[in-house]
Amino acid sequence: MFSRDSILSSFHLPTNMIKLLVYSLIGFVCITLGTLLVFRPDFLSTTAYRHAFRKGQQNHEDSEVEKILHPRNMTLIYRSVRERQRMRSERVRDVCAKLNATGRLLTRSRKAIPSHFSSFFVDDYHGVLYCSIPKVASTNWKRVLLVLTGMMNTTRANKLERKDVFEVLVPRFLSELKYYSMDAIKQRLETYYKFMFVRDPMERLLSAFVDRFHTTPVDLYRKTYGRRIVKQYRRNASEESLRLGHDVKFEEFVSYLLDPRTKSKKPFNTHWKEYYQMCHPCFVNYDFIGKYETLRDDADFVLDQLGIREKVAFPSVDRPTVKTSEILAEKYSNLSAADIYRLWKLYSIDFDLFDYPYPNF
Repeated sequence: MFSRDSILSSFHLPTNMIKLLVYSLIGFVCITLGTLLVFRPDFLSTTAYRHAFRKGQQNHEDSEVEKILHPRNMTLIYRSVRERQRMRSERVRDVCAKLNATGRLLTRSRKAIPSHFSSFFVDDYHGVLYCSIPKVASTNWKRVLLVLTGMMNTTRANKLERKDVFEVLVPRFLSELKYYSMDAIKQRLETYYKFMFVRDPMERLLSAFVDRFHTTPVDLYRKTYGRRIVKQYRRNASEESLRLGHDVKFEEFVSYLLDPRTKSKKPFNTHWKEYYQMCHPCFVNYDFIGKYETLRDDADFVLDQLGIREKVAFPSVDRPTVKTSEILAEKYSNLSAADIYRLWKLYSIDFDLFDYPYPNF
């Protein structure tokens, strides 16, 4: 067996010199960390980095460690985000210029009224306007806004339960732009940071159908829409289906959307309403237009731009195990080419404004 002294002597280094080297290394590490904390105060921020992996229901404490151990190069990421944003903004401006003459859009040449802004949420303290589009991470953005009110019993947005968010917290703590006077609305549109998020219209439509009618079925949707859809678009429907509206098929839902009588009677529900009808991108000069396809980077960028990364983190989004393209192909394969074209035509302004390609299933 070798003693400690024999090992040290074999390297011909005195014990004092070994200690000096160890202390020097410790000092270097401390100085480096101190410098980072002074010049990069976001170095240990829990909102600065997203964890590199997430399995099952891994708890939040583990993900905090991951964010530090697996930091992303935010400088490079934000450079890409800015470039994408420049291209998105230019696209919206160009398309709006073409569409303004049609009179179909709310533009700066038309008089706006408060009800036009039913999808906008306001944070007066931070100077923020968010246009909420269901099924485009809207629940998580509302969680973020709720935490920013300072009235929640947690600073972790992902701790707010979905049911509580919609039934209690949003109605009680978030302000909606539609309830402001037009003068107050105009002032906020001119001075606040305005952002919205979009998603491939076909993907969002399918997500809305699955969520509203099957995954987390809402009785209101089954009674208000499900029974009507079954009655109008299903031959030989059973008494149970007519009574409950619980087993609507996607093809029947599409038939309901494509039926000219649907929109003539009542505007679309917000879960399948056109983006341009809710967020008015040809009227509102958005500071940021995010996409679900780049949600992770876009959300971090918005929080950074607002200077609130130290206050709240955007909740992680659980991705499906099956590829989205495979799910879309499966569901839309039951539609005819003519119906897919008509569906695209219905949402063609959104496709054009936000640069989504014609669906290829």
